[in-house]
Amino acid sequence: MATFNGAKFLPDQLRSLRDQTAHPLELVVGDDGSSDCTIKILDEFRKCAPFPVHIHQNETTLGHGRNFLSTAQRCHGDWIAFCDQDDVWLPNKLADAARAIERSSGCSMVLQNAWLCDSLLNSRNQKFPNTIQSGLHGAGRQYGFWVWLGFLQTVNQRIFQIWDNKTLPKNYFPKYPEISHDKWTCMIANAIGGIVVLDEPAALYRRHDAALTGDYRQKSLGERITKARSVASDHYDFLADVAGDCSHYMGLLSQRTENPKWALALHESSCDFARLKKTQQLRAQLYAGRRFEDRLASFFVILRERGYFGSPFTAMGSHSAAKDALRVVFGKT
Repeated sequence: MATFNGAKFLPDQLRSLRDQTAHPLELVVGDDGSSDCTIKILDEFRKCAPFPVHIHQNETTLGHGRNFLSTAQRCHGDWIAFCDQDDVWLPNKLADAARAIERSSGCSMVLQNAWLCDSLLNSRNQKFPNTIQSGLHGAGRQYGFWVWLGFLQTVNQRIFQIWDNKTLPKNYFPKYPEISHDKWTCMIANAIGGIVVLDEPAALYRRHDAALTGDYRQKSLGERITKARSVASDHYDFLADVAGDCSHYMGLLSQRTENPKWALALHESSCDFARLKKTQQLRAQLYAGRRFEDRLASFFVILRERGYFGSPFTAMGSHSAAKDALRVVFGKT
């Protein structure tokens, strides 16, 4: 668990950990310099928790991503579940994850769903993220820039052994300079395969004003079109730069691991990111093109290189193809 000034909602989450039908081996907390009563709440919980609670206070502020990764490296279990300070786990969360691990040979990550809720935990009757079919998924079966939120991940502890505490690739969300902990784990798990997705909701996902991520309100067709039309070539130049950085990073990780199968998988992922970089560069050219002929040429190259329909890692899909086709025909509007 990573904490930072989480006193308002933290007690609800701690109670939900206590009420799990399968208790964790331990709760390891990394506090990133809270100035409220977060530490006091954790200390009180430690006295009565039915499992050991270890609290570490960072000497300097790490930010939520590095705080999570650093805290994960201090854990002793074979499997690590990320825990946000403001959500609530349903009693079945850890038990369901444990059963999935036992049944799935070569599992590297278990992903679960949640119920989307408001700040008072009133459900919106919307399962979230609910974007991938349940079952076992192999290496490279997700898009390169893909994430499943961290609080719904249970991750093989060996994955954290290849993080060097120093470097992280760029984030494909421009708002944050470094990739977050959950994007990092998804990137590694997508490379090595063995991702198990469970359909049954395992948590209440609380959305409130202080949350770091969006509220996930359903946008109207008009809002989606307006947002799509606002994207310019510099966005795809940025994504190409990020893909190149990820390619370099995965190449470095392939040299760090002592597992030969992982080394090969990470190298192949590095090559996949290099191909994704090329696709994003072509898309940037398409959106920068002033002449119809130039835009059309870029579109056909992306199509020929299977940038829309092909490998799941690099293929952007029919929505992107339709969006780009409209850009080819009408240009900048």
